[in-house]
Amino acid sequence: MGMLTPRLTWGWAGLILELGLLRWCGQFPGWAVGQVALVVLLLANVVWQFRQVAQSYRATPFFQRGWRVGLAWSGLLVSLVGLALPWGLWGLGSRFLVRLKLPAAWVNDISLYRHPLLGAVAVVYLVLVAYSLIWGPQHWRLTTVIGTPRQMLQGLGWLAGLMLSWGMMSGALVVGNWAVDQWLSPSGATAFALGSLSLILAGYTMASLLGTVTLIWCWCGQPAVAVPRMQRSRWSLGGLVLVWVVISGAVIVQAWQMPRFLATTVISHRGLDAGVGVQNTLGALRHTKRLHPQYVEMDLHETRDHRWVVLHDENLKTLAHRNVTPHQLTQAQLSGLTLRENGQRGRLVSWPKYLKTAERLHQPLLVELKTTPTDSRGMVRRFAHLYGARLRRDHSAVHSLDYRVVAQLRRVAPRLRVGFITPFNWVDPASVPADFYSFQQRSLSDQFILAAHRQGAATYLWTPDATTAMSRAWALGVDGQITDQAGRLQRVVAQRPNRVFWAIVANFTLSYI
Repeated sequence: MGMLTPRLTWGWAGLILELGLLRWCGQFPGWAVGQVALVVLLLANVVWQFRQVAQSYRATPFFQRGWRVGLAWSGLLVSLVGLALPWGLWGLGSRFLVRLKLPAAWVNDISLYRHPLLGAVAVVYLVLVAYSLIWGPQHWRLTTVIGTPRQMLQGLGWLAGLMLSWGMMSGALVVGNWAVDQWLSPSGATAFALGSLSLILAGYTMASLLGTVTLIWCWCGQPAVAVPRMQRSRWSLGGLVLVWVVISGAVIVQAWQMPRFLATTVISHRGLDAGVGVQNTLGALRHTKRLHPQYVEMDLHETRDHRWVVLHDENLKTLAHRNVTPHQLTQAQLSGLTLRENGQRGRLVSWPKYLKTAERLHQPLLVELKTTPTDSRGMVRRFAHLYGARLRRDHSAVHSLDYRVVAQLRRVAPRLRVGFITPFNWVDPASVPADFYSFQQRSLSDQFILAAHRQGAATYLWTPDATTAMSRAWALGVDGQITDQAGRLQRVVAQRPNRVFWAIVANFTLSYI
């Protein structure tokens, strides 16, 4: 009951109110004055709440009370926010990241060199966890009673267990929604889904509060406070519940009313469907054309003689069993090489031949222009001059993981649709202007989709192949999906939306992770 004294209860209510309002305001673009004020108020309230908690401990010396406790807890708060960011930041992570504006060159460098950078970030993250949470009590010394590393590990274990229990409960509700969506009416499925969202948010709130209290107890022991009178305790608890109901209702209604189940552009990844044929070959293209996808996505690499072949990998070892790169051979030497994949055979094809075949089939292409350090100078400009107008006439488009390609193509061929491929979603799309974005699926949220739509850009998702992933993407409101299972995607988006209301519940759950 110590954590539910009237003084602390209203602090928890304030935190719930501010977190909920920030999530609700996160649907609006930019940094409004009200949003900035809410962030400042939230941080101040967290420091105040920590101070109240610290003062309720018998072991807290007098000289550490007041502003010194607030200052110390403020420093710890900065560490905790950084640690919580990869885990959703209480449902606010994507809402903050989508407002992060950086120079395009920085975004591009981080995207291109993401693997070593992610390794370095992981090391820094683990050091922060160890310093702030495991050995934190001994370093910060906020109280005279100091938790041991073993106690802190136990506290983290309890927190992980609580969140795991919440995740299992949420997963069960998603499965339950999937089951009832198959036979309930649209109104019945809606009611069941809204009830599930309420339970998921209630469970997350309880797990977060209990986990936070557990960590505090492991840090400096249980508080020495008098048990509040029952009448005052009831009023405080009632006020806390009322605040939660109001703010949670607003969050849930907003989540339900987001744009959902839009018309979906079907894009065949590497020209494949259901594993028939070898990727990026003419045989796969002809087979996939029977499904009439809006685009066939394929990849280009520059050759030694400054031409292009249709190939994804930077080395032919996997597909052709030859340890060479496209830059080591000419287009003529590469064309016709036998490729093997999944027990099937195909021929490596030159870009002019592939393009001519696609035009004969009246199949628009989504061309991924690959870059390597060995590319020739002027490669992008030469490609634009040779094929920009032709691709535009074919209603085709180009995208690339290298933003330098995107920016140059937009300058040289301004009427050609050009998009940027994101390996992960962590920055305002306006930092890297494009006609469309090919978002990576694992870290996508509706915030990035809304941000792209506000600047008039379409959003494609790569590479959902499972029915569940396709349904979740459809429920998020993406404009298209780049998939190896084009036929399956067509069947998914042909359903009545109320058959996949479970996907809204799943997306809501994942927004808090």
